[in-house]
Amino acid sequence: MDLLEEFSFDSLLDRFDRIGVAYSGGLDSTVLLHLLTTKISQKDKIQAIHINHAVSLNSDKWEDFCKQNTKELGVNFLSYKLEKLTDPSEDDLRKIRYEKFNQWSSANDIILTAHHKDDQVETIFFRFLRGTGLNGLTGIPAWRKERNIEFHRPLLGFSKKELREYALLNKLKWIEDESNEDNKISRNFIRNKLLPIAKESWPNIEKSVLHLSIEATRSNSILQSVAEEDLKQVTSKENSYNLSQYRALTTERAENLLYFLFNHKLGLEINSNYLKEINRSLRGSNKLDNLDFVLADKENAKISRLKVLGEEICIFSEEDLDKLDSAYKSDWDLSSKLEIPSGLLYAKKVEGEGIDELYLGQKIFVKGRSGGERCKPFGRNKSQKLKKLFQEYNIPIWQRDRLPLIYIGDKLAAVGDLWVCEEFHTKPNKKGISINWTDNLTV
Repeated sequence: MDLLEEFSFDSLLDRFDRIGVAYSGGLDSTVLLHLLTTKISQKDKIQAIHINHAVSLNSDKWEDFCKQNTKELGVNFLSYKLEKLTDPSEDDLRKIRYEKFNQWSSANDIILTAHHKDDQVETIFFRFLRGTGLNGLTGIPAWRKERNIEFHRPLLGFSKKELREYALLNKLKWIEDESNEDNKISRNFIRNKLLPIAKESWPNIEKSVLHLSIEATRSNSILQSVAEEDLKQVTSKENSYNLSQYRALTTERAENLLYFLFNHKLGLEINSNYLKEINRSLRGSNKLDNLDFVLADKENAKISRLKVLGEEICIFSEEDLDKLDSAYKSDWDLSSKLEIPSGLLYAKKVEGEGIDELYLGQKIFVKGRSGGERCKPFGRNKSQKLKKLFQEYNIPIWQRDRLPLIYIGDKLAAVGDLWVCEEFHTKPNKKGISINWTDNLTV
């Protein structure tokens, strides 16, 4: 197949301001960069992005080679040299590369990588050996958005052999990385050892693996459609889902819904074991108010929390769950509503309940919890630390540091709308001031 005839990059010019090419100087990325420069006249839009991992003794020579090669091709060159790491893993280097790509990329940019058909086979094989699920068997996508970066892999339909033939035909120069022969690296072991042995008995193994990828992609698409329909049924409002309707789903559909919600809609990455644990807890736990699952993407750049409030499964960003700071302090005269960082307070007069109205003329403050506070709730026989009271009354863990503490002078008089400390409680035949508290997470 003629690579030059196959490709047209005009649509990339129309859609994106800059086209970055992940350029290592190896055969694959050299072919991709050459193809791009051959097919696009506006070379000023192209930028070759080189990551100098500082792992090999030849790293600086490779960087110089890439710089010279891009100069001959007439495209811009940018290099990021990493600090030397002690025995970095493949995952470590990948994370750093993506950090650099993110640093380079803006909203209207795209990065092309030179993954090809052989890479696809090796990736699926590797994931299979690690015990991947159906989604992992779909392989490397041609298009993918990661964080805010748009990635495209235009060479996925071509084999390594075809790329080498193109390079030789066009007299291209490239780097041979000696680490490609290191079979301690998982992918090299698969490429250099496992696949050649497997081909001896199954000559068409590569076609079989790619067929598996196609079937997995098709099945995954069906499951995604099912999840989208289920999500419509259970969604109450943004990031809030009806618990009863969720529980009405079969276990398998509930897990499928969670996977789709977390990994596609919310941009998180949740492994299957953790996902099953969340599903079991949502469907079987009797203490839903105390559920608290941390949801993070693979870079831990985005943290969310899953909680159950009443009959709703809610997902909050970490920022939404900030506690009421222990240094927080606000005056309150009890006669008007008071909005504080974690919610809304207001008071009303009632008979025989709440804070005795004789305290209305005194200095009243609202504070955050700092730890060690004590209260003897009205009707109890002893004073206890709030920590013990929270545990006894099963107050959700997430809510404990969000509750406002009401002080009269320097003494704790009430804990949100949970308890009035006995010293400040009105008499049964007298009017009192009832505290009403609404956490802004439950609105």
